[in-house]
Amino acid sequence: MRVLLFGCGRVGRSFCELLSRKRNITASASISLVGVATRSRGCIYNPYGIDVDNLLKWEALTGRLDALLHEGGLILNDADEMLEDLDYDVLVECTPSDFELGEPARTIMKKALERGKHVVTANTGAMSIYYDELMEGSLQRGVSLLYEATVLSGTPLFSLVREGLPGCHVKRFEGILNGTCNYILSVMGMGSSFDEAMLEAQRRGLSEQNPWFDIDGLEAAAKTVIVAKSMMSLDIDIKQVSINGIRNVTMQNIEEAKRKGGKLKLVSRIEINSDGLDISVGPEILSLNHPLAYLEGFSIGALLLTDIIGEVCISGSSSGPKETAYSLLRDVLSIKRG
Repeated sequence: MRVLLFGCGRVGRSFCELLSRKRNITASASISLVGVATRSRGCIYNPYGIDVDNLLKWEALTGRLDALLHEGGLILNDADEMLEDLDYDVLVECTPSDFELGEPARTIMKKALERGKHVVTANTGAMSIYYDELMEGSLQRGVSLLYEATVLSGTPLFSLVREGLPGCHVKRFEGILNGTCNYILSVMGMGSSFDEAMLEAQRRGLSEQNPWFDIDGLEAAAKTVIVAKSMMSLDIDIKQVSINGIRNVTMQNIEEAKRKGGKLKLVSRIEINSDGLDISVGPEILSLNHPLAYLEGFSIGALLLTDIIGEVCISGSSSGPKETAYSLLRDVLSIKRG
């Protein structure tokens, strides 16, 4: 299976590093990286497979992806040419999320799907806005569109429900979906101010390029929409989500949660009740007997209420590029398995 990687920022680079570390798995599955496309740092294609170790080495030395050229390889100036004209089996899409327009990821994925190529993406913005359109495109062409990396980074959520809970109906969803907000609230719980905690999160490099998409709850809301569409078959968009971020959380709010015997968390919630649909993102005090209350730092997780086996809780200890890259690789392996 030939992989074209579109976008090579933190997640894309981590994906390449993972291919190098797990070459025994990818080799046994006959998975090879044949192309890497970027808008500003060059494009490289080799139908026989790219030497990922050398690619990473030369990229680190030069800042370019097209510094490496082996026999049979091509250096291209146009990323779209790779997408539209060259041969590959699966597109791994890693461009930055745009939570307002969903571009350029939407167009990139549509072009691949229209050519009958499988698509794996980490793009939360595009999938939250164009989920229905992109899924319809994949069904029309008879190819897969997988998006495990869009919500819980490396922690399996959609594959868990798809493969581990067949026949179960998800009646309620609660999640801590934004690692940056969870980290800030955790650090504030230890006595730091909001500004100190946010600066530390940025220093660690695990927040979005624009941290206010995290802080104001927009990134978590986009993830919540994907969950609602994918796992609960709800026809909604982000305008129907009640969104309150943590911008105005104070130390008094943190202390109030402690006095009430709980912890303040940014919670995504989806529930269908007698009054209709309740879908929201906002700070909540979770009691200490709630399984999500113990997620600290950059940890993320979800609690699902199913109609057959009751509650299922999953969590992951981090939500960085390495974990996101693992979900991309897992989806590629799932496609390979058929």
